[in-house]
Amino acid sequence: MRPRALIVEDDPNARRLLAAILAAEGMDVALADDGDIAIDLLSRGPFAVVLLDIVLPRVSGTAVMDYLRATNPAMLERVIVVTVLDVSEIRALFPTVRQALSNPFIPAPLPAPAPTSPRLPAPRLPDRRP
Repeated sequence: MRPRALIVEDDPNARRLLAAILAAEGMDVALADDGDIAIDLLSRGPFAVVLLDIVLPRVSGTAVMDYLRATNPAMLERVIVVTVLDVSEIRALFPTVRQALSNPFIPAPLPAPAPTSPRLPAPRLPDRRP
């Protein structure tokens, strides 16, 4: 049986990226875009790891952590907080959080490269010597 991971992230691009990374590591991944869905999934059984955004649109990540503290405190040790907030502040507020990831961790989309022709030489940079 493969280990299970729960990703609680409201940004769909971040959620997909994290899911792809964990799936490539051999994990079964469950996804939640809000804390209420995460709490429902957590009530059905434990996860090897939970990647938890703190700032969520309806039910916050802190409410998810409060739920875990009340129902399964040992699970808090498996939570990795993914947040736009200052990581040191998260650790101060939640001393049981062992790991935190700063978000955004996804680089901005790059513009599409201009089409090139194999027959044209590469452009030269201007000489900037005085």
